[in-house]
Amino acid sequence: MKSRNCMFIVMAVLTVCFLWGSPTWAADEVTVEPWFVESMENNQAVLQPGTTTYCNKNFTVENLGEEMAEVSIIRGNGDNYDINQIPSGGKLGYKLQDRSVFATGASEGNWVDEARIVNSTLGNANLKIHCK
Repeated sequence: MKSRNCMFIVMAVLTVCFLWGSPTWAADEVTVEPWFVESMENNQAVLQPGTTTYCNKNFTVENLGEEMAEVSIIRGNGDNYDINQIPSGGKLGYKLQDRSVFATGASEGNWVDEARIVNSTLGNANLKIHCK
């Protein structure tokens, strides 16, 4: 009986140590930016494939690579979005308040105050974002 009680006490102590200590250690060691967000410097950012940034003004996307690039533009609540391909050296301009062909009625009347720009290229093309 004593060994059984001792085993329960040891299990309880280990459980408390694990539950109490693990989140603290993990939070101190690793800080990961969500969605690989690139910050804007002087209203510009360069996006590698798989990275993203935000702009709250009209903006231009420029393909810096030597291959076709793909960009995903998500305005406001995500109901208003575009997916476009940009040839090497090409540029596309976007207006924050425009409605895309993919927008549904859910975004009608919603004021769009920010766009999320994602470099969804599968290759190596970098995109330069000019937030005007």
